[in-house]
Amino acid sequence: MDKPILATGIRELPKIAIVLGTGGIKAMAALALFEFFEEQKIPIDLLVGCSGGALACATIGMGQRPSQVREMGLAKLEKKLFTKINYKSLMGIFSSKMGTFDKRSGILNPERYQNALREYFGDIKLEQMRPRTLIQTTDVETGEGVVLSRGLAADAVYASCAFFPAFPPIKIDGRYLGDGIYSAPVPVVEAIKRNVDVIIALDFKEKVRTEPKGFFSCFYRHIDNTMRTLTRSQMLLSIGMHHHEIVIVEVDFDHSINPWDVHELPSIIEAGEVAVKKQKNAILSAIASFTKSSPQPENRPDKNPAEKRVEKKNEGVKDSANQNSGFRRTVAINPDDDEDRPKSGRTGS
Repeated sequence: MDKPILATGIRELPKIAIVLGTGGIKAMAALALFEFFEEQKIPIDLLVGCSGGALACATIGMGQRPSQVREMGLAKLEKKLFTKINYKSLMGIFSSKMGTFDKRSGILNPERYQNALREYFGDIKLEQMRPRTLIQTTDVETGEGVVLSRGLAADAVYASCAFFPAFPPIKIDGRYLGDGIYSAPVPVVEAIKRNVDVIIALDFKEKVRTEPKGFFSCFYRHIDNTMRTLTRSQMLLSIGMHHHEIVIVEVDFDHSINPWDVHELPSIIEAGEVAVKKQKNAILSAIASFTKSSPQPENRPDKNPAEKRVEKKNEGVKDSANQNSGFRRTVAINPDDDEDRPKSGRTGS
């Protein structure tokens, strides 16, 4: 069945998280997944993004629809944002007498990129976003993963995308935060910590067979290979930890795509469409299987004796007891009526 959970009437839905991994502009392939959820009228409760995935999550979280992003593109993401070299920092790599390079430094000057993000997001804060949006970063002093849930979206996204040593970290709440790729390239564990039921994780892979040329290409290839190992180990840990469903969608690219290759956006989204189509049934089945396996409120195994005694004494409080027990909410779904469809990013998720 193409739409196993969509039917007229009352149907319980799980809490759903979408996790987008690192990938630069390739993470915009996730637009295909968001469009799929819109078509299926399935609400999303949580977004978790790292690096390029942080930009994609925050774009949706601030209220942009996938169709709007597809039409407008990311025109402000120009190559010139990534070409202004900080020569003082660059020379500092070779000699402290020639320049300075420390934890606050980067080979590239971040001013243009930061200004572009601030113009794009404005004064929007993460806590204002719906669905709830979390941004994965890394403390460059300790290597510890730091997940941002509050503060300016522009600063959080910059931190998550600040690929050290290319870009310098940004100081937020007293910590120097940089690219989340170094701590959790595909931050599935963060979704698990938030007690969601179904997790859809997108991982973006370049299947490039040519040898890298130049410092940045060689360095990035090394980091990419290292992060693949970290991602695999974290995925295995996540699968062991999670009590419900995790669906991993791998989006493959047959050539290298730079962060400023905005002209690649149509082919990036197309790659996302291919990947989502392959995993469509797995995604819908994960949601449907949770729905079907969820016990009725009166038969819940987690119901304690006190609740049962209250229900026997006064059946009128049954509904209230169910709501206060942490049991997942039910949502009325009517595919033919927009007013009844569940809205993405409900408050109180």
